[in-house]
Parts: sequence; structure tokens; C-alpha cells
Amino acid sequence: MYTHSIRPTATAPLSRDQVRRVTLTDPWSWIGAGIQDFRAAPGQSLLYGALFAAACWTTLALSVSLPWFTLAFLTGILLLGPILAAGLYVAARQLEEGEPVSIREALHTLATRKTNLALFAVFLIIVMDAWVRISSLLFAVQFDLFSPSIEGYLGILSGHGDPMVLAYFLGIGFLLAATVFVTCAVSVPLIVDRDRNIIDAIVTSARAVRHNWPVMLIWAALIVTLSAVGILTFFAGSVVLFPILGYATWHSYR
Repeated sequence: MYTHSIRPTATAPLSRDQVRRVTLTDPWSWIGAGIQDFRAAPGQSLLYGALFAAACWTTLALSVSLPWFTLAFLTGILLLGPILAAGLYVAARQLEEGEPVSIREALHTLATRKTNLALFAVFLIIVMDAWVRISSLLFAVQFDLFSPSIEGYLGILSGHGDPMVLAYFLGIGFLLAATVFVTCAVSVPLIVDRDRNIIDAIVTSARAVRHNWPVMLIWAALIVTLSAVGILTFFAGSVVLFPILGYATWHSYR
């Protein structure tokens, strides 16, 4: 069983959400609940997964024809994953309340949250843009050009080149990824569920991670592992894994 990790209280302001403690085994419960939700609505879940996989395949196609934008494309699709999963959060709530999963209802709900969701998407795009610009600068230092090829990316990631450049590349990438995780852990589900503004959503997400950081490290590792499986299967596995992770994220928020 799992408990609600965030809920409003009578003594707190409406925009102040209480963060509860969770246990080290809870991430596995969230994945299990996500699998149950997938089984409860397989058709709609596969549709969401197929749309995400199609977006990833399109990204790969663009990367082949425009290799100098590879980092921007791949980073963009991964950073926007929490926004792309917004419909799954609505579906998970519908299942939680014993209602049939309705994509039309999901679209209606998301439309009522469009302002805060759009602002959060802008926030993620700003983070992505910062990463692309910093990585371009590092590549310029390494290769004396601002438009590296696929071989250039593989070269720096395989360790061929200045180790300090590689260290900065990986270190900055890790910091930005950690920033995205901390700010996105529960923020998009919170916006979908209660239409919180992005400041409240980000602050609540950061508080949730801070108060439960050992559990959230496990949760982040599970997300990275399952996402890697999707990537290694050329995103075919994402057709199933993306909706499961989306549902599991909703249960982590609850």
C-alpha cells in the first residue's frame, strides 16, 4: 500500500501542499501501481506510448539529417517527457476514482490547465536551451566549431579529447538533469490535479525531493533504467514503458 505524499491541510494556505514521508520500498509500489493502471486501460495507454515513441522516432530522423542539432532534439524530447505524460496523469486519476479512461475528458482537463502547463513547458525549454548553449560552447573549445557532427559527439563521450572538457560536459549535464528531476518530480501532476501555478508546483516538488531524498534517488534510478531500456530498443519499448512510468509518476505524487 502507499499513502498520499502530498495533500492540502486545513491549517495550510491553499497553495501550500503538505509533503509526507515515503519509504524506500515505495518506488516499487509506484511501478506496480503503474502496471495495474496499464492493464486497466491497455488501449488508451498504448496510444499514449505510441505517440511518445513516434515523437522519439521523429527526433532520431531529424538528428540524422541535422546532426548538429542532435543534442537539442534528444534533450528536448527527454525534458518535455513530463509534459507529454500529462494526459496519463488524468487517466490515472480517472482510474483512481473508478471512472472510465476518457481521452476527451483528459483533453478538456488539460485545456483548463493550459496556462500553467504552457508556462512549465517554457521553463523546461529554457533549461534545455541553457544546456544546448553550454554544450555548444564546450564543443567549440574542443573542436573549434559550433556545429559538431555525430562523430564529434561520439568522440567526446568516448573520452577522446580533453578530459577536462568531458568532465565539464558530463558534470553540467548531470547538474541540469538533477535540476529537471527535482523541479519535475511532482510538479506536473500537481498542476494537472490542482492547477497550481508553476512557482508553487516547483517549490512543492523540491520540498518533496528534499524531505524524501533517499527514496527519490531510487525513484530517479528506476526512471533512468526504464528510460534506457526504451532507448536501447530504439523506443519500441517506450510504447509500454512510457505509460507505465507516467502512471507510476502519478502514484508517486499521490
